[in-house]
Amino acid sequence: MIYGKTFTRITRSLGLMAVFVGCVTTATIAQEQLASTKTGTEAVTVPLTEAVQAKNSVQRVFVGRLEPLRVVDLAFQVPGQILELPVSAGERLKKGDLIARLDVADFDLALARAQAAFDLTASEFKRSEELANRGAGSEARLDSAKAQQAQAEVALREAERRLAQTRIEAPFDALVGRIFTEAYANTTPAAPIVRLQDVSEMRVYISLPEEVAALARTRADDFNITATFPAAPGYQVELILREFVTEADPVAQTYMVEFAIAGQPDPRLLPGMTANVTAGLQVADDTGSVLVPVSAIDTTSAPEPRVWIFDDSTETVEPRTVRLGLPRESSILVLEGLTAGERVVSGGWWKLIDGMMVRPDAL
Repeated sequence: MIYGKTFTRITRSLGLMAVFVGCVTTATIAQEQLASTKTGTEAVTVPLTEAVQAKNSVQRVFVGRLEPLRVVDLAFQVPGQILELPVSAGERLKKGDLIARLDVADFDLALARAQAAFDLTASEFKRSEELANRGAGSEARLDSAKAQQAQAEVALREAERRLAQTRIEAPFDALVGRIFTEAYANTTPAAPIVRLQDVSEMRVYISLPEEVAALARTRADDFNITATFPAAPGYQVELILREFVTEADPVAQTYMVEFAIAGQPDPRLLPGMTANVTAGLQVADDTGSVLVPVSAIDTTSAPEPRVWIFDDSTETVEPRTVRLGLPRESSILVLEGLTAGERVVSGGWWKLIDGMMVRPDAL
C-alpha cells in the first residue's frame, strides 16, 4: 500500500517536470522566433573576412600619350600664289613670326582702285554738300553722293582686309608640326598651309579603368600623379588634372583623362611621345587605412560605397559607409569608415538587411 502511494507521487512529480520542461522549451522557441521576426528574416550563412592594416600606399602605372595644348591648321582666306614660306617642320615660332606670304600685286592694285573710288566719291559728296548749303543743289543729289561715299568706304576697307590676308603669322608661340604645300604653289581659300602645335602647355592623355576613374574624379586631391618619358631619361614631372571625359569607351569601358605637365616641359619632349604615368595614393602611415576584399564592397548603395559589419556579440550585421582608395590586386583600400580587426561580410551581402542575424561560413 505504501509502495503504491510512493509510486503515485513519483509519477505526478515526473509529469510536472515534463510540463515545466515543455514550457521552457516552448518559451525558448518563442524567443528565437521573436528574435527572428525582429530581424525580418532567417539567419543566413555568409563568408566573413577581417580588415587588415594597409602596409604601403598603392600605386598604379598607366601608359599615356603626350599631346600639345592645341593643334591648329592655318590657311589663307584669299586665293593667290605663295611667294614666301620661310618655315620648316619642327621649327619653333614666336607669336607674330611670318609663316607664309602671297603675291600681293593684284591686291595692291585692288586697294589702289578702291582708294581712288573713295577719293572720288568723297569729293563728289563735298561738292554736293556745298551746293545744298547754298540752295543750288537738291537734297536728293546730296543723299545719293552720301550713299556712294559710304559704299566706296566699304569697298576700301574690304580691299585693305584682303591685302592683310595675304600674310599668315603665328597666332601664338608654336611648334610647326607639318607643312602641306610648297613655295610658289597656287592656293585656294581654306586650303591648309601649315599645322601648328601649341606647346606652351603639354598634355598627357591616359585611359583609366572605371574603378580608378571614379576615385580620380571624386578624390583627385588624394592622389599624386607623376610621369616619366622614355625619350627623356631622368626627367620626372608632376601632372595636374585638366579634363575628365565622362563618356566611357564602348569597347574597353575606360575613361579618357587629360593631365597637364606642371611647369615648363622638357625641350626633349615632342607631341605623340609615350608617357608612363604613375598614380600614387597619398596615404600617411598613421591614417589607419585597411584592406578588404573587393567582393566585400556593397556596390548597390548610392552614392557612397559601404560594407557590412559583423557584430560578434549579437551575431548580426549592419551596413556602414566607407571611403575607398585604389584597388590592390584582389583587395581594395578603405581610407575611412573601417578599422583593422573588424570583420566584414565578403560575399552574399545582397541578401542582407540591417540587423539581420547571420552565421559565419566556416571555410
